[in-house]
Formats: sequence, C-alpha cells, structure tokens
Amino acid sequence: MLNENVLYRGNVQIHLQGPRALLPIDSSREDQVTYFIGSKKSRLLIRDFREEPILAAQRAPSGVEAAEFAVAFNQPAYAEVSVAENGTEPEKVEINLRPADKEEDSPVLWLGVKNDLLMPMLDIEWEILRPISSKKIAFTAMVRFDKKEAPAG
Repeated sequence: MLNENVLYRGNVQIHLQGPRALLPIDSSREDQVTYFIGSKKSRLLIRDFREEPILAAQRAPSGVEAAEFAVAFNQPAYAEVSVAENGTEPEKVEINLRPADKEEDSPVLWLGVKNDLLMPMLDIEWEILRPISSKKIAFTAMVRFDKKEAPAG
C-alpha cells in the first residue's frame, strides 16, 4: 500500500464472527487467499498467507462458510494491519496474516459482520466499522482480555 499507516504488527489470536463474514476474491495465487470482510464496500481486505486456512478454503465444498474453515481460520497469526492514507472515504484497510512467530499471550484480532448494530463492551484498543447495508456492519477490532473472557464462537 502507498502512504500507509500501520495500526498493528505482531501475534494475534483470530476470532471470526458472523455468517458470510468473509467474501473471497478470485485469485490465481496459491500462496495466499484474499477476502473482504462482509463485502467489497467495506474496504476491509484480508490477505491470508497461512497454509491451513488456504487449504481449508480450497477443499471445503461450501468454502469459507464451512465449520472446518472457521476452525482453520481462527488460529493464531502474525498480523500486520495497515490503513491506506489516500484521501478516499472510507480508507482501505489491509490485514496481512502470516504464521505466528511463537505461542504467546496475544490480543484478539476480531473480524466479522454484525447484524444487530451492537458491539459488546470489551477492552477494545481500536476498531474500524464500515456499513455494508442498512442492517449490516463489517468490522475489525483489536481486543485485549484475559483468556477466560474470550468471545464465544
């Protein structure tokens, strides 16, 4: 990305929420899978370079809606979250996911689509919310909490 502002770099635990939370983008690359969160309109882009989620997306008959995909996707990752500063509204957010460096207590990178327009009260460091329809909002947020407070899947 040109003129980008890095919001976060480091290990995270991924938590994907909501039906049809990821919209896959057709790509001929075998070393990554690319998605929009919710819809292209959100401008929240994920590039996943982790082997297990790539394989799960390719082999599941129902693709990213399959339970096996969610299990593979919700694995720890090394994440880089960047916001493009190109003067457009809304700005493009790019999330690159790579294999986690090591196991450690990491914040949660929470991704998905909310249908009820409500966000629970959590210790949120930052959040980006993008309306994608009159009733749906695509989001990404960085949450820190104790393991016993982890969001339910």
